[in-house]
Amino acid sequence: MSVLVLVAPGSEEIETVAIVDTLVRAGIEVVLASCCPAGERQIRASRGVQLVADCHLDELTIRDFEAIVVPGGLPGSEVIRDTPLAIELLKAQAALGRWRAAICAAPVVVLQHHGLLEEARVTCHPGFQSHLSAAQLATDRVVRDEAHRLITSQGPGSAIEFALELVRVLRDDALAERVAAPMVLP
Repeated sequence: MSVLVLVAPGSEEIETVAIVDTLVRAGIEVVLASCCPAGERQIRASRGVQLVADCHLDELTIRDFEAIVVPGGLPGSEVIRDTPLAIELLKAQAALGRWRAAICAAPVVVLQHHGLLEEARVTCHPGFQSHLSAAQLATDRVVRDEAHRLITSQGPGSAIEFALELVRVLRDDALAERVAAPMVLP
């Protein structure tokens, strides 16, 4: 099985690339799928970097993923929020009790908007934390809610830690440590 990473025009490039790169370093197959409304695979990310997805979301031949990951960035998170197939896949993933992960604006803009946070403890970019209830908000850089099979994180600076947490839950701690070591993380 593989991990689906959604990307759209205006997605945060550091988050997107850090997630894909870290998972690939762990030997996890990744499908980077564009949610571009025009059906294109190439997107311009939030800071103008051009990214090319493996496929457009509409071209997916499988819909069975170990995890589905949503990078942040605006307006990328809004585009993903407004992509019916992306939300259908995220809802199915939650219903199956499989891992979902979102970083930066995406926990609020995508998941909360569609009722996909439930009562999970989550974090997000500090600029969006006021949208979460005090009971739900955690201010750690990366938050794993085991009961809801949800990992959230704050932003570009925590993207590698976020991706390593995905490696931990999808594989194990030892692999996450082996992947992190040559990356020279603090």
